[in-house]
Amino acid sequence: MIDKREAQFWLKYCYPTTIIKDRYNGAYSGAKWLALPVDYYQVPKDIDSGDIECMMFWESYTECVGKGNTIEEAFSDLVVKMKRL
Repeated sequence: MIDKREAQFWLKYCYPTTIIKDRYNGAYSGAKWLALPVDYYQVPKDIDSGDIECMMFWESYTECVGKGNTIEEAFSDLVVKMKRL
């Protein structure tokens, strides 16, 4: 659970956020759940493409993404990373 300050930060800097389950359970991304600070229609299509495309995507992806073994961990990781920007 996040506190009021965290919620305000999220609304200002991390909204919208899309959280998805990784198709390959973290084999390429490094986590089972991913939180991206974009609307769902802006999630890159190669994020869950075939093996080769997905591997190449994660090797070159440089945008901010939260990662975790649970939805909560992925979201919290995104907030921490956005604070560092």
